[in-house]
Amino acid sequence: MNKIWNERQGQTEEVILGGGVNPNKDVTTYVDVSINRYLDKVIEGYCENILGKFPDNSIDLIVTSPPYADQRDYGSTGTRISADKYCDWFIPKAKELYRVLNNTGNFVLNINDKVINGKQSTYVYELIIELTKSIGFNLVRDYVWHNPATPPNIFSSGNYGRTKKSHEYLYWFSKSDSWYFNIDPIRKPYSKGMMKYLNGQGNGNRSHNKRPSTHSFDCEKTWKDNGGSDPGSVLTVSNTSSVDRFSVMCKEKGVHHPARFPEKLVEFFILSGSREGDIVLDPFCGSGTTLISAHRNSRRWIGIDANRVYCELAKDRFDDEFYLQVECLLKENL
Repeated sequence: MNKIWNERQGQTEEVILGGGVNPNKDVTTYVDVSINRYLDKVIEGYCENILGKFPDNSIDLIVTSPPYADQRDYGSTGTRISADKYCDWFIPKAKELYRVLNNTGNFVLNINDKVINGKQSTYVYELIIELTKSIGFNLVRDYVWHNPATPPNIFSSGNYGRTKKSHEYLYWFSKSDSWYFNIDPIRKPYSKGMMKYLNGQGNGNRSHNKRPSTHSFDCEKTWKDNGGSDPGSVLTVSNTSSVDRFSVMCKEKGVHHPARFPEKLVEFFILSGSREGDIVLDPFCGSGTTLISAHRNSRRWIGIDANRVYCELAKDRFDDEFYLQVECLLKENL
């Protein structure tokens, strides 16, 4: 059975759900015929226009990293957005994302802020408020992506009143009070210290194991083995793939992509926020990392990007990684 967390009831429900093509025998699912044309394809175009062709409630998981308000050149018109205009730029797209997401689906947004005129911008926080208050998304959890490989920059000199920034944000939203979540695929291996409690080798009851935080633990009993520990909300993933196969392919093609998050980071949310056979959407798919991870983990997928070069690059990446010829729908053919 599938696991759906219900916020109002505060419990996990065992339910049979639709939305996506799920190969599990105990689940009967259906895909709206009008979404079939776009499954497992890379689509060129502005996402708000492309999403307008999708039926309501047709997507199970959205994972995306839109252009940040940092003036990076993504090679297409309309991707250089100032921080003070960012909400106005993103909200029309968010309305479509909300509409196409199914009622128990998830939306994960990777975004980062910047320093403007000596002050850290608050546009990220303003956007999160707009997504919840104006669009209707529920904020499930805020995650921090810690990149220990962040190189030194101008702030590292100590002359600008702050350290370098070595993290970005990932915000997990749901559409309703119930959403799919499965912690088991993302559990971390237990530490050696934890293993003694799982083996019943701890000492002292709650009165002997009270922390300054007021939390207390009964260490005399044998603790339940859940198959691994809760990974928490700080995800440490190095982004050092400057010499991987994809980077080499970009250099060979003379293509520069200014921002690419690591597949391991995306996989965390694909494994915990969707089932095998579910439909995963990235409306700013860029180099196709979300699509690659979705395919690798037996999900259906749809990628959209306004940059034709990036669309073709994502297509070539599938051929390189899986020897799979995927279709790229160019805007003149839509």
